[in-house]
Amino acid sequence: MILMTTVTLSKWGNSSAVRIPNQILKQLNLEDGAELQIVMTSENEILLRPTAKPEETNESLRVHLQTLLDQFKPDTSRHEEIEYGTEGDELI
Repeated sequence: MILMTTVTLSKWGNSSAVRIPNQILKQLNLEDGAELQIVMTSENEILLRPTAKPEETNESLRVHLQTLLDQFKPDTSRHEEIEYGTEGDELI
């Protein structure tokens, strides 16, 4: 899906700024404070792109971990530890 809208350039201190509509911010999973790159193309177009992909929140990681832990069955037999010995200069 391509979203397109018209915005107005406004004065902000010694710079100029545009406001990015909420619908676009939500689609990109961006919040206030997110860093964006400004790219000027050879066709004199301006592109804005996030400097990094949005990371998962700790909450989504907790939910994922809990999903994995819920699949764990404590009564399941496991293999025994295997001793491979030492090789090289490992410290024990």
